[in-house]
Amino acid sequence: MKNGSFIFTLISIFFLSYLILKTTGFAHAQSVYSRSEFGAGWVDSDKDCQNTRMEVLKAQSTAPVRFRSNKQCHIIAGRWISVFTNNVIQDPTIIDIDHLVPLKWAWLNGAAQWTRAQRIAFANDPVNLLSVEASLNRQKGAKGPEQWFPPQNQCAYVARFFRVIRTYDLTPAPTTVNFYRAFINECRSMQQ
Repeated sequence: MKNGSFIFTLISIFFLSYLILKTTGFAHAQSVYSRSEFGAGWVDSDKDCQNTRMEVLKAQSTAPVRFRSNKQCHIIAGRWISVFTNNVIQDPTIIDIDHLVPLKWAWLNGAAQWTRAQRIAFANDPVNLLSVEASLNRQKGAKGPEQWFPPQNQCAYVARFFRVIRTYDLTPAPTTVNFYRAFINECRSMQQ
């Protein structure tokens, strides 16, 4: 498929998604969401003084990380490649750990029915966490791929998002699931 028709297809899918969301009256939005439902923040489940943020930074760095002290609790340098842009980042202070499937999105699509322990585990699951530019994480907010795409690697982003929601049995609207499947299929056809 040519680049122009792929872009036209994307725009058409976005427009259709917007219309669907608008006509359903954002029914899911009736559920009251609070970040605290997913815990107080990053946890240190293995009690090694590195919370989930530090564990993810350490795991996703493509070079050895440097710590603030010999206790090795706080990372001050490393080398990360943002999956949103392919940019190399060496300063962890400009990195956010993005919930690929945002917590609010998850809440509105099934996580509200989970136990608190399940929500805390989801919020700290490395499979759902990405080291990316803080600015893009904040731009994305609580949006799923039906409303937001990263500047690069859109196909991999949607495929991974879809895998996570299926792993956790999240239940977005059938039109949203159809959008994800159509997008992934379009990506596959472009690779052939």
